[in-house]
Amino acid sequence: MRYNRLLVAYDEAGVAPVHVALVADPQIVDHYSYDQTGALLRITEFYTDIYLRKSYNVLQTIRHPETIIFLGDLFDGGREWEDEQWLEEHARYKSIFRNRSPDTVPVYDMAGNHDIGIGNTVVGHALDRYHKYIGPTNQVLHTGGHQIILLDSLTLESDTPAVSAASRQLVERLANETADKPRLLFSHVPLWRPDGTDCGPLRQSPGGSLLNRRGYQFRDQLFQNTTSYLLDSIKPTAIFSGDDHDTCTITHPVPAAGGIVKRAIEYTIGAFGWASGVPIASYGLLTLYPGQKLPAAHIVQNCFLPYQLGIYKVYGASFILSLVIVIAYCYRGSRSWHPVCKPSEDDLASEI
Repeated sequence: MRYNRLLVAYDEAGVAPVHVALVADPQIVDHYSYDQTGALLRITEFYTDIYLRKSYNVLQTIRHPETIIFLGDLFDGGREWEDEQWLEEHARYKSIFRNRSPDTVPVYDMAGNHDIGIGNTVVGHALDRYHKYIGPTNQVLHTGGHQIILLDSLTLESDTPAVSAASRQLVERLANETADKPRLLFSHVPLWRPDGTDCGPLRQSPGGSLLNRRGYQFRDQLFQNTTSYLLDSIKPTAIFSGDDHDTCTITHPVPAAGGIVKRAIEYTIGAFGWASGVPIASYGLLTLYPGQKLPAAHIVQNCFLPYQLGIYKVYGASFILSLVIVIAYCYRGSRSWHPVCKPSEDDLASEI
């Protein structure tokens, strides 16, 4: 109801909204994804690529976003590849996510841990390569009456000053600036939250909360001290993240002037591909209302894509059922068809 009232208010004020599509973790499949090689891997790549390409085309055709933001993990084994293979996969990625309006719809790519690593295990060469061929990992955008902060939180958590410097300098600069617009913070990895924090009704994974696991080149959440540092310094109105592959919506306390504590909602956007371990793929649609006659505001929608694995299961079951019916029909026909052989008149005459 709050969203409906907001939409009516801004429509009546004649304010044109800005739509931003949020695509998380496309993570194009490669031989690092599954224990597959040869023809099986080629088939998996073929069908996952088709799904990503069609979904991205539909997103652009139906939603008509003015801006598109990828929230990281563009590739699966990106940080592991040598340059020759990486360039091949990069060309494949660009062929899948082809911008239908490159002159009018800007696309911004964030880095994920599958692209460059995370924290003290950031791969230096992968980071340099990302900067060279894709772009900066830290950016600040101004659109729809909001300040959008694309923060490289992966390098921020590195203990190596040369690696974390750019991200830390951005945070410090924002902390020292007076925000004249609402700030929206984007981080590939979700912010820390107390264990068991409920993610809301749209989450598909069992348990209902985002875990806090760590392993080789991954971390489910940023460190608690990093989270406090970002909330205290940037004071965002809302936070957007990816990495988890599933939808999650929670709130964070944000300290404000005069000892007041405000609340900022964090939206973790579900993965865009059907082979990501979550049944139904999705993307986010962020609608920004610039502050003109009314204060700036935003609306976030979770948009779910077709359940592709379920479709393939129906195809498989239909094929098996059809095969059983055909075999049963042929078997039944062979049992019921008994030709009767009668002697011809010539045969009878010869016997006489």
